[in-house]
Amino acid sequence: METKPSILGQKIKRYRLLNDIRQEDMAEKMGVSRATLINYEKGHTAINLDVLNRLKKHYPNFNLDEKEDSKPKIIDNNIIDFKVLASVLANNRLFIILFTILFVIFGTSSSFLFKKYYKAEISLYPAKKDLSQGFGQFQSLAANLGMNTANNDQNFNITDVVKSRLIANRVVNQEWSDFNGQTTDLITLWKINKNPWYSFSLNASTTDSSLIIEKAIKRFDKHVQVTEDRISRLIKISTTFQDPIIAASVANFIGNQVEIYIQKENSAQSKKEKLFISDRLSIVKEELIMSELDLKDFKERNRGYEESPELFMIYSQFFREVEAKKEVYLTLQKQLELARIEEVKQSPILHILDHAVAPIKKTSPNRRLFFLVSAFLGFLLSSLRSVFRY
Repeated sequence: METKPSILGQKIKRYRLLNDIRQEDMAEKMGVSRATLINYEKGHTAINLDVLNRLKKHYPNFNLDEKEDSKPKIIDNNIIDFKVLASVLANNRLFIILFTILFVIFGTSSSFLFKKYYKAEISLYPAKKDLSQGFGQFQSLAANLGMNTANNDQNFNITDVVKSRLIANRVVNQEWSDFNGQTTDLITLWKINKNPWYSFSLNASTTDSSLIIEKAIKRFDKHVQVTEDRISRLIKISTTFQDPIIAASVANFIGNQVEIYIQKENSAQSKKEKLFISDRLSIVKEELIMSELDLKDFKERNRGYEESPELFMIYSQFFREVEAKKEVYLTLQKQLELARIEEVKQSPILHILDHAVAPIKKTSPNRRLFFLVSAFLGFLLSSLRSVFRY
């Protein structure tokens, strides 16, 4: 248990520290040495009445009343006493309630200063990678022809495609109908082509069009979000705009553009192969016709070629050339059919599951969230004030 000198010494030390008084200055006013003051503060030496009178004379606001020390502490020895804390909050409940209500009113009212935004969403579902189902007859035909069908292993990152500059540029330059039936583009909607009020430029038309497009593309990227479920592979593209009709139209447009782009890129290789084979087949066909005509002409001019070894050798050369051209021609025909089959197999690879519809309710600002956050902050600040005052 602390003794009387120890308690009084602690009060002197606390008073000195709170008022930023040096030990030398206080010791001089009390008429003692600095070492004696240190012993007073530590409770090693009892303080006589004359020293206390000098202390009170030079520091009138020094209070010896011990009621302050008897007040329970909220934090004692780094441990929070929740009973004391609850008691302090209960005693200041009227102030806490009023402050919280005022904070809620202010916070919720400020939500009306923010612009309303509407969110539309379109769902895409990739087709199965294994598209051999339904092509059993074609696969059998390919096997009978002695050819192997190509495998489509192309994968696309839908997020990169949606966020690509190609699609963003198309969306920015597209005309859109808003809720009022008026037609506008995103540059006009966002007023990017107008000089801000703080601009010193006198001629707004001098603004570089490429710079305007660049600003619109960067802003468009903030209005589009892409999420992909790795398990179900369901892809959702959401757009957020101030107009619900434009939000739904842009989302559907992006979905269609992604579908077209991926389908086009996925079948590009097959189309190139088919075109190459078709061109090569036409050339080989002409060469085969010419070889057959040469063989026919030789046989008509040399009817007894079988009896002449030299003529028979020439005939064999013409015949081998015709047979070789036939084999090449038949092989190219098989390849062309297989290329056509592969092109059919590769489309489509992405399906639109749910089209975007114009949202009825706004997405932001969320006034319920404003209400909850304001109530929490109001209660927290008022509670902290009550605790600090205690």
